[in-house]
Amino acid sequence: MVFEFDISEAESLVSIRVEGMGDFHKGIANVLAVANDARFKDGFNILVDLCRLNYHPSLSELRDFADVLISLKDKCSGKTAIVVSNFFHFGFGKLLGGFLEIAGIQLRVFHHSLDAITWFKAER
Repeated sequence: MVFEFDISEAESLVSIRVEGMGDFHKGIANVLAVANDARFKDGFNILVDLCRLNYHPSLSELRDFADVLISLKDKCSGKTAIVVSNFFHFGFGKLLGGFLEIAGIQLRVFHHSLDAITWFKAER
């Protein structure tokens, strides 16, 4: 699994790209590494590109992943956008977004990163 990220302090944006065969535990470790990066600040938006990810999480994994993101809520109050290339990942993203919405976390799923950037720039 390829996991790359960049943090632009000027844009208050974290860009993450994940490719290849997914691994749940590595994914969690990578998310925690991003959240603990010294450049990461509360209020930054997060753009996650999963278009080349080959992974279909179980419902249990999706719920556990949501729990990790909820535990980071105080540190990550910006919007999160997931960009996907297929309907399966779109559905998984919508379900994840539903789990997070209950906790007050804004996550939306998109097919195009430009749509996600437009959403970031819209009023909260």
